[in-house]
Parts: sequence; structure tokens; C-alpha cells
Amino acid sequence: MSGAFSKKYYRSLEPLIKPVDHPRPLDWAEIFGRRAPLELEIGFGNGEFLHSQSLARPERDYVGVEIAWASAKRALRRLAGPPRPNARVMIMKAESALARCFAPESLSVIRSLFPIPWPDERQEKRRLFQRAFLDLAASRLTPDGLFSLVTDSPELAGWTMEQAGSSALALTMEERPPEMNTKYERKWQGGGRRNFYHLQGRKTARPPISVPEEPPMQACYREDFDPRNYQPRGCADQVVVKFKEFVFDPLNKQGLLRSFVLEGPLTQEFFIRISFENGRWKFSPAIASQLFPTHGLARALELACAGAGPPTGPSHARE
Repeated sequence: MSGAFSKKYYRSLEPLIKPVDHPRPLDWAEIFGRRAPLELEIGFGNGEFLHSQSLARPERDYVGVEIAWASAKRALRRLAGPPRPNARVMIMKAESALARCFAPESLSVIRSLFPIPWPDERQEKRRLFQRAFLDLAASRLTPDGLFSLVTDSPELAGWTMEQAGSSALALTMEERPPEMNTKYERKWQGGGRRNFYHLQGRKTARPPISVPEEPPMQACYREDFDPRNYQPRGCADQVVVKFKEFVFDPLNKQGLLRSFVLEGPLTQEFFIRISFENGRWKFSPAIASQLFPTHGLARALELACAGAGPPTGPSHARE
């Protein structure tokens, strides 16, 4: 392997966890092969802090969550030099990760370093640390667990403190000099900033957080299907279902429908496969192993099947 290749690409996928491959919430003691204090870093960026902490504190286990494969790739490269057994990463939204992958009172630390501040008031809904998220974080912290947020943005710091005021987390804020030694901290130092906002605190209550059950994954069937006039309609009620492009191969009697399902903090983008099997048309996820089997996903399959038009025989049968 050339030096250029090793610098550009990850060296091992072993630390990468696919939550859909595990019963949820995940059994982190089984994944790490031991019971140890568990820390979560939200938005690990290039993996610099995750790398340094997991090396410096081998007695603790670390999980990082990000939404971008490019970030995960950089973190995986760092975690391979040298390999260590106490660090894992996931590509997933933080809200979904906390809700589905971590049991109540299982995390000793929840940390976020220099998240995107979304400073414009019109971007407020995109800020992660809403009261509901802080309550979710509190529910996942151990009784003496620590929540920690570091930011260069006074606007985000003040807004988060306001959100925390009515949440199950009691936070304090102070300005402190650089101490995290991460890419963005060095970047803002280069821009002249000398102090950063540290928000830290612990839970004051155990807020009840309900996670929707995951029903069995079932395909939908119908006797008739005309791809030439296929225009399925989504919905926007308890869940949001949107359908995008549809492509069809008439020779092999197979089609793909690009679909989106939004359920609270969980967003799933996937393809519904439409295929002619055993005298019937089958509507099923193209790659089911990469999806959470939720009620919204089942709703999307039903709507895709119903969008084929009035049935001429038994329709919407599920197996």
C-alpha cells in the first residue's frame, strides 16, 4: 500500500458499527467485550479527540457518532494507528443514535465539541440542543453522568443555556482558554479567539423517553401493476412519506422507487423494490438490512403498493 493511499483512505472498518445489525438498544458491553464507563462524542469531525482520548484512557470505552462518511473515514484512519479495542464509530443522526442505540442511564459522558452553531434565527430548528434533545440526553446519562458542550459561539452557548433551563439537565457556563486541541479549536485560535464557552452539567431528573417499537419487516403484494401510470402518493400526518424518482426495467419486471420516511428525529432514505415474483407484484425495501423496521417504513410500503391504482384482485396483502 502506498503512502498516498494510506493517508487518503481508512485502513480498517472494524471500529465502524452498523446499528441495524444489532438488537436495540445496543449491548455495548458485548460489543466492547467488557463493562466499562461509556462515553459518547456527538459530531466527532475528523476523529482527533476520539483518537486521543481512547488512547489516553484505555480503562474507558468511547463511541462517536457523525452523519458524514467523509468524517467517519478520517476517524477510522486515526483509530487504526495504533488499533485499540475501546473506540467505535457510527454514521447516524445524534437524536436517533441516543434514542435507539443507548439504553437509559448507560452513558457516563455525552460530549459535543464545536458543533455547527446555525447562528441565524431562521436556522433555529436545525440546532441540535433543543430542550427535547437535552431531556433525551439526560435520560441516557448515568445518575452521576456528565453532559459537556464546547463552542466558540456565544449565541449558541446562550441559546443552549436557555433550552437547558426548562430541561432535565442543570448546566453551568464558563469561558475557558483552549484545552481540547482539536481542529476547530485551533482554527478559531488562529482567528484570534482566546476563550471558549464550556457548558457542563448533570441530570436533575429521569425524564421518561418512549422509543417507538420496531414492527416486523413485511413486504406488500398485489396482483396488478402498471408501471406506465405509476404515481404513488406520500403522506404528511403522524409520519412523513415522500416518493421521488421511479425507474422500471420491463424486461426483468423490476422497478425501484426512491423513498423518504421522516419519523420524529429519524429520517430514512431508501429504495422500494417492485418485482414480479410467483405471479404477484412484491413491494419491499431494496436493502432491508440497512433500515430500521419502523411503522413509517411499513406505511411507505403500503402507500407504494396502493399507488399502483385500484386493484383487480387481492391487494395490499402482507407477508
